[in-house]
Amino acid sequence: MRETAFVLENDLRSPIREWLRSEGFECADELVVGDRRADVVGFREDSVVAVELKLTDWRTALRQAMAYQVAADRAWVAMPLAHASRAFRHRGRFEAEGVGLLAVDDRGGPRQAIPAGPSPRVLPFATEGLRVAAGRLFSNRETALEAL
Repeated sequence: MRETAFVLENDLRSPIREWLRSEGFECADELVVGDRRADVVGFREDSVVAVELKLTDWRTALRQAMAYQVAADRAWVAMPLAHASRAFRHRGRFEAEGVGLLAVDDRGGPRQAIPAGPSPRVLPFATEGLRVAAGRLFSNRETALEAL
């Protein structure tokens, strides 16, 4: 018997992208931040956010989201609801690092279990580098769509 409707981390991507879009963000997947790849990055004129998708291992996800804080104004970990509830028991660690926790129910609805605080690690040049990389990605996507 499965504990969650999500089999792969990638199954969490669509609900998180939809949530970010509803908040006014344009989304990009798998952008390099330092020596890691942020699963989903959202861009608005006033903000850059990063989300680490994980099925079960909240400790690793928390470390990865902390690493994204050098380039993102806010960072979250997104997990299926059952596993997010286990991670929520350690909310003090999330809150101490300013990392938020998103719990995604089996119907794909994300809930903000722990709000993300402002990044204590953000480096403006890293944020700008992420924006430049995303700008190239968005530009290439538009060029490809125009070619169709």
